[in-house]
Amino acid sequence: MIKTLAIETSCDDTSLSIVSFDGKYFSVDALLAYSQIDDHQKYWGVVPEFASRLHSEKILAVLQNIGLEKIKAVDFISVTTHPWLPGSLVVGKALASFLAKQFDKPLVEVNHIYGHLFSLFLERNVKDIQLPLVVLTASGGHNDIYYVDDWGLRIALTGWKDWEFFENWKLKIENSCVDFHKFWGFRIAKLWHTLDDAAGECFDKVARMLWWPYPWWQWISEMASKHGRWRLKVEGWKVDIAFKRIFLSKDWYDFSFSGMKSQVSFLLQQLEKKWTIERLNDGSIKISEQLICDIAYEFQEAVVEVLVKKLIRAGIAFDAKTIGIAWGVSCNDRLREYLNEYWEKMKDERSKTKDVVFLRPMKKIYSMDNGAMIWLAGILEWITDNG
Repeated sequence: MIKTLAIETSCDDTSLSIVSFDGKYFSVDALLAYSQIDDHQKYWGVVPEFASRLHSEKILAVLQNIGLEKIKAVDFISVTTHPWLPGSLVVGKALASFLAKQFDKPLVEVNHIYGHLFSLFLERNVKDIQLPLVVLTASGGHNDIYYVDDWGLRIALTGWKDWEFFENWKLKIENSCVDFHKFWGFRIAKLWHTLDDAAGECFDKVARMLWWPYPWWQWISEMASKHGRWRLKVEGWKVDIAFKRIFLSKDWYDFSFSGMKSQVSFLLQQLEKKWTIERLNDGSIKISEQLICDIAYEFQEAVVEVLVKKLIRAGIAFDAKTIGIAWGVSCNDRLREYLNEYWEKMKDERSKTKDVVFLRPMKKIYSMDNGAMIWLAGILEWITDNG
């Protein structure tokens, strides 16, 4: 049995956790956090300097609630050290270094992104997750597709039409242009990423255009769920809302969502000219709830469609047995629904593939920044370094 205390202070959540691993199952023994959402609302988003100050003020109280005896019983200390907000990361690293020295425990530094990547393993048996695994990590700052396997990258060309594309990928792999990271028997490669805005960032900025306070991504989903075009006829006017899906090239799986913001901004400008919406003196807009719901719905559909289609096609191309979604955007229920819907539509193209399992973190809290995922990644790092 391996236990670790994990500390996560990369952005706006001060989270500590104790997790144990018995060689098969990752179980969460304790998970406590202080969320800064209410503190940042008046600033319409996370202010880095304010976030680091709040971490400093709150982290000892969270630590005390974990309990001294539990801390003494751990085998080592895990802490997020990169990437994200430098000032916030320093707070967690300082506490972790102090505890490691005070209790004579090894200190393991954890990559925040790997924490989210392996959050799929929390409260699951390792053997239940079939490899290879293709995972979409989507948040406010990151949007990537990762490949995880136990021995390396396997490309399934059978049944795939774009031979030239995968021949180029084989050359990249042979020339070591794909960066693999060895991680407790796993080999991890980031295959594709966002070229500009991540999906979560796009959600946030669109919500700000509609003058809705922080946190934004959750609000977009709530408004989209209220969508009902029949109500437009009742109100006596009709607005045709349709956003272009940005796929870049059919031969590539990188993401680009900056154009989505531009489409929403242009739509709002057009609606303002037509007096469908009214701009007030403070710069905010006066807009009907139904119109907000329609914009949110169509916007969410456009983003989710791109995410899902690229993820599933990558999963099929790389012969994945498991396809996962992780990080904050994985909380979006419509993303999960569309994933299942599109998978059914792909029957012909995936006719020669085996059954694929879809995974997202067991609990929504595991999709957000939390100590439990850092604990899990810390254990994998520990096992890798110590055999």
